[in-house]
Amino acid sequence: MNPLVPLADPLPQPAPPPLLWALLQLTFLLHTLAMNLVLGGSILALHFRASRRAEEAVPRNQLLRTVEKALPVAMAAAITLGVAPLLFVQVLYGRVFFTSSVLMGWFWLGLMPLLLAAYYGAYHLAFRPEPGPARRWTGTLVALALSAVAFLQVTNATRALRPDSFSSAYRKDPRGLTLNLDDPTFWPRYLHLLLGAVAVAALAVALYGALRRGREPELARFAVRRGTAVFAAATAANVMVGLALLIAQPQPVLLRLVGGDRVSVSLLSVAILLAVALAGAAVLALGARQPWPATPALAALAAVTVAAMLLLRDDLRRLVLHDAGLDPPSWVVAQWTPFGVFAVCLLLAVAAIAWMVRALATAGPAARE
Repeated sequence: MNPLVPLADPLPQPAPPPLLWALLQLTFLLHTLAMNLVLGGSILALHFRASRRAEEAVPRNQLLRTVEKALPVAMAAAITLGVAPLLFVQVLYGRVFFTSSVLMGWFWLGLMPLLLAAYYGAYHLAFRPEPGPARRWTGTLVALALSAVAFLQVTNATRALRPDSFSSAYRKDPRGLTLNLDDPTFWPRYLHLLLGAVAVAALAVALYGALRRGREPELARFAVRRGTAVFAAATAANVMVGLALLIAQPQPVLLRLVGGDRVSVSLLSVAILLAVALAGAAVLALGARQPWPATPALAALAAVTVAAMLLLRDDLRRLVLHDAGLDPPSWVVAQWTPFGVFAVCLLLAVAAIAWMVRALATAGPAARE
């Protein structure tokens, strides 16, 4: 009988699996935060362009320019921080990741053209400030290209969790033109990703406003109010979508998530409680006369919530792949020198990105022109 999961390569792991797993979670968290700023920021920019309230025109346009200037920086950070988790996924789960990538091969190769188009469009928005229809179309194309990248990523991720469908998907179309749209978890997971990205980007806008309240009070008020409002709406909607995603899981996995596995139940409970608390806190902050004092606390709670969601996501993968027969290899030949170089480079990259974000957040109005 053919196994559900392809046989492992006869190669040892370069480090103990727990260390690889921990580094995967850390680097994927950093990538996710940056990716949410890019994808959610491009969608927020569309929202600001579509708004027509005359009394908000000045701060709205200022905030739109700030978001557009930040997009290339955030995109560079997302791509740079995405390399490490991709490599760790290949080491730990390469047997399912490579198979799912080959099944959608031509679509997967389309990631690079989409990213290049989005990158070029983001630079055009950042450094060509003249208004006009072409600018609106460029912003729309950037958001659509990034949404398509997320669509393909979710396609690959959901297929990798269905090793029982590999053979049937290949027999259906061996040309590498297979998507995974019939998976009941696909659309809830994709919508969950989009709403989460909008929520994180909106909270970043509110946090930016809180930081600018002493220098540009009108811009700060608009950014905090609008960012908190969008964040509250997206988070509340995402709670419902998350429940739909939970219900869409295969029955054996769902039963273990809600009562059959102690670790899974704990992670699920913590993630749901944090998400509900986050939505409620955002609504309370929005109703306050001065919502900006609550913004740093919301940001900290949101970071913890994202981390809990990512751990729950990884635990779901653990449950599914364990049932399919994929467990981390036990053969380890540690290579500590490359890991030391990686750790130093990771710290330098994070420090450089933090410096760029701080410089952008504290820049004067002239930097947005």
